[in-house]
Formats: sequence, C-alpha cells, structure tokens
Amino acid sequence: MQKLTLILICFIVFITTGCQEKKEPSPVGEISSMSVSARKVDGTVILNITALTFGESGMPIPVTFEQAEVWVSEGAAGYSNMKLANTTTATTVKLEALKADKTYYVAVKGIKNGVKTEFSKAIMFTTSSLKPTETLLELQNNWFMSSSADSSYLAYVDANTGEVILQNWRDKTKQVIFKNSASKSYQVKGIYSQGTLLVLETTRNRERAYDYYDFYTKKFTEIPMPDGARVWNCAFSPDGFKMAYTDYNKAGLYIYDVVLKQSRLYSEETFSEYDWAVDGKYINQIRNVTNGSLDAREIVKWDVANGKQAPVRLFEWPDAIQWMSFSHDEQFVLFSSYVSNNADLWIYELKTGKTWQISDVSNFGWLSETEFFVNANKTGNETTWKTYKYKLP
Repeated sequence: MQKLTLILICFIVFITTGCQEKKEPSPVGEISSMSVSARKVDGTVILNITALTFGESGMPIPVTFEQAEVWVSEGAAGYSNMKLANTTTATTVKLEALKADKTYYVAVKGIKNGVKTEFSKAIMFTTSSLKPTETLLELQNNWFMSSSADSSYLAYVDANTGEVILQNWRDKTKQVIFKNSASKSYQVKGIYSQGTLLVLETTRNRERAYDYYDFYTKKFTEIPMPDGARVWNCAFSPDGFKMAYTDYNKAGLYIYDVVLKQSRLYSEETFSEYDWAVDGKYINQIRNVTNGSLDAREIVKWDVANGKQAPVRLFEWPDAIQWMSFSHDEQFVLFSSYVSNNADLWIYELKTGKTWQISDVSNFGWLSETEFFVNANKTGNETTWKTYKYKLP
C-alpha cells in the first residue's frame, strides 16, 4: 500500500511539474523586434530580414512575419530620411536600382496579425566595392593569418595540428617552423622588423607571454616580459622591440622597451583597442565618440613621445571598429565593422572619406604598400575559405 501511495504521489508531482513548466514562445509568436543585414555578393547587395521575439530567458528567438517593409535612404542617416523601397514576404531580398559608389542606410518594419513594428536598427552599406586580383590560397578552415608589407610570407597556425606555418604567397612554398606539443602552443601575433621577425603568443607560468622567431637564423627567442606585469592586451611597434600594453591589475597604457627591459606609464587612460602607426611615432586608438552615441567610434592618434598631448582625430565611424591597419602612406585604413550587421572589411580613404566594402571576411593584412589580403568565404560554406589579394583603388 505504501509503495502504491509513493508511486501515486510521484505521478501527481510529475503531472503538476509538467503543467507548470514554462516554455519559450513558439515560432508563431508576436514580433518583438526586426533585424536586417546586408551582404555584398559579386557586386550585388543581398538583405537578410529576421523577425525576433524574446522568451522567458530573455534570449531572442526567430519568429515568422507576414510582410516586411524595406526602407532605404541614400547618403543620409536617420529614419526621417528613409523612403519605402519594397514590401516583401521573403526573408532574403536583392536590392535593385542602386546607384554606383553611394552609401545607403536601410531599416525594416515587420507586419504580423495586422500589427506593424517599429523600425529595426538602421544599417549602412556602400555600393563601392573592389574585386580580387588573385587567389593566393585555399584552405579548409577559417584561418587567422598575419602578414607584412615588407615580406612575401603569410604566417598562421594550423587549427588541426597546431603547427606554425610560413606560407610564401608569391611562390606558394610552405614551411612548418613549429610543431605543437603538450608543453607549448602558439598563436600568431604579427610580422615585424621589415618582414624578418615573427612574434608568437604563448603562455608561461599561466600568464600571457611572447616569443620571437627570426626568419634568418630560424631560431626562437623568449621575449622578457615587464617585471610584475600581467599583460592584458598589447601591440608591438613596427620593429617589434617595443610593446604598448595594458595590465590586468593596473589602470593605464604602458610602453615597454624589450631591449632595455624598461616599462613606463604612457597614459593614465586604459586603452582597449589600439595599434602602432606605421612609422612607430604614434599610437592609433579606437575609442567611443564624445557626443553621446552608443555605437559611433573615432580613430585618433597619440604622439608616443608625449602622452599628455591631446590626440589628433583622424575620422569618425557610425559603428564599432575592430582590427584597424593603416597603409604605408597612412592614406588608407583597413578595419572590420558590423555596421551592415555582417562580417565586413571596410577600406577607408582618409583624404576623401570614401569607403569600400568587402563582405564575409574573417581577417586581413597588408602584402605591400598598395596590396592587401583577405580571408573570405564567398560561397556561404564555412569549410571553404580562400585567401584573396586585393589592390587599393
């Protein structure tokens, strides 16, 4: 009898728990917000439209929409400038009748059960584009590569084996300079000293550390780290012998001389995204703009010799910027931005403010004073990535 009573209680608890279980909304739920992204595919702009709702967990969940309105503005940000360009039931739309070499802003509204949503976040794209001049490599995975305008080598780590590889993009020869082991592994930091010195990131004593690999001697050398420092992020100078870094335990930006083994506080401001200028005399920083915008960024340059001098503003951008890299003459800058809600490389000319957009790019770098590479997925198949060479416009 007791056994039967226990089974009955368990059954009632099971039924009660099941009835009270909170489930996420189904894909037929109401629309909470809309989202749109723009990809450049062979010169054509493709929009992907998504309707979202939010479940009990607060995470966005895709839902269906009956119609979507596509609103477009040429050259001017702001919803008041937008005009209705298309009403569609499709989630993928090809934009037609776009003008050449123009910047556009796009937002969408969703319609479901007679209810129209507010505008989605406006995104930006440009019809200015570049075509690759050559395919350098084809790899089966998305690789992070580093390059130098003074060297014909691409450096990367094989994601499957952990091997550090130098690939000559001119003659296609390849050499493995390090094989992964249980005691050490590497990530590529960059190529410096006019293309003769590779800096590799590793771990020593559970802390971030770096090693040199000399292209001529083919030897590895440990880089002595600043005394007492816990390096958070860092950028090496063009010659590879100075390191601007932030510390986990201290505020500010520090500059460390690897040869002299001396570190100094450069700025009391803690930089988050920055790199050295090509001549090594300035540090370029990505920072939030001061006009209150949550999304906009600006790039400024600081004089390495005088950290108290106000920085020079180079340009402003309407969204977050990552991984900037300036050309040798500092007239062009390459950077990654999701301003179109897509993984894009942007090329910005400082003199004119003109931009070019290349979609589906994982990383990039300079091959010469006027040429650069991109790792891009042009097929939508993430197991097929190619390394393309481009030339500045």
